[in-house]
Amino acid sequence: MPALPSSYTSGADASRRLRFTIYALTIIMCVICYGDRAALSVAMPRVAKEFGLSPSETGWVLSSFLWSYFFLNLPSAITLDRIGTRLVGAAAVTLWSLAMIFGSVATTVPAFIATRILLGVGESPTFALGNKVMRYWARPGERGLMMTAFICGIPIGLATGAIASAWLVETFGWRSTFSILGALGLMWSLAWLWIYPSKSALQVSDTRDAFALISIPTLFRSRDFWGIVIPQCCGNYANFLLMSWLPTILRDTFHLSLMQSGLYTAYSYLGATMLSLALGKLGERSVRNAETTAGTRRHAVSFFLAMASMLGAFPLCHSPFAAIALLIVAIACVTAGTGANMALLADLLVERGSLGSVTGLTLTFSNGLGIAAPVLTGYLLQATGNFHAVFYIAAFIILVGSVAVFLMPRRHIHAHRTITS
Repeated sequence: MPALPSSYTSGADASRRLRFTIYALTIIMCVICYGDRAALSVAMPRVAKEFGLSPSETGWVLSSFLWSYFFLNLPSAITLDRIGTRLVGAAAVTLWSLAMIFGSVATTVPAFIATRILLGVGESPTFALGNKVMRYWARPGERGLMMTAFICGIPIGLATGAIASAWLVETFGWRSTFSILGALGLMWSLAWLWIYPSKSALQVSDTRDAFALISIPTLFRSRDFWGIVIPQCCGNYANFLLMSWLPTILRDTFHLSLMQSGLYTAYSYLGATMLSLALGKLGERSVRNAETTAGTRRHAVSFFLAMASMLGAFPLCHSPFAAIALLIVAIACVTAGTGANMALLADLLVERGSLGSVTGLTLTFSNGLGIAAPVLTGYLLQATGNFHAVFYIAAFIILVGSVAVFLMPRRHIHAHRTITS
């Protein structure tokens, strides 16, 4: 545990208050991040109508924030290590919040897409920042719980974002909704700068784990590294498909209102949040007495992803309630599977100090496939007039990830070039 600023070192209670305030702010950051993403998904029918977008064009707009997000995952992680969480956190949330506000006044499709690309720039260090904050501030007995809570900010953000955005869009319109959500992010940035201690206030810098150069060729030659990357890509395909299109899918499939589609999306993600926590505990129990450095956690990852492939049964659901039940299980299994997969990476990576950079590289690949999900969905919808093929393809991709993680990662992963005599 790093030393705390003098104003917080008067007692254990003060220390605890600061730590849990920082935990809460970090989780709220994740909720705001994914809530802002959900806003476009909910508002997309109105946005598409105003700009005259076809289904394929809608897919490109929905994926546009991923273009910059994809390229900047690794560079933003390096920047975070060098500058620190206080300034990068405030700058990142400020940038994507301004992008939301700029989007609310865009009058052309290219201008609107530019604001989404800017949003991706701001959001690119989010996951690395959360991981760094929790690792630095959490005591050993709190780390697992706090990281789980941080990751649960994703479905919570998507759920609350869907509900809030649906109401705001219906009441004030999509442009005002974007401005309101952007203002919320700016308020978070001010609170973060006010509460999070500066480097000078800490006796130990939060950049203590300085960036260590990883050897990409060494990682690329590792079968075990690809055994982590492939399932993460496959799980992320499903994540970005649902994150981008789920409100529209529910609305068009079951002829729902905008408010109903937002509520049902929220129900799906909130239910998945609770179930994913239970599945995460189950997965940890399965490896509790095993040698994790031998890759035994891969069995849990493979099982969760195999269960998540039930997403392919969505076209068989003839009521929104059956669809929500299916989505809760599938989303929870994707969440538990990708979370356990990141833990598997930590198990197998030899150079633990390079975990952030290797995670950033892994997410670069997974977000690269994620870009394809909303775009391909738009083209499939335009070609077929329904979402059946969308879910069949997603189920197949998830199964590929399940098989890959079961067969491939079994040995240590080296992130640095090894020199043999």
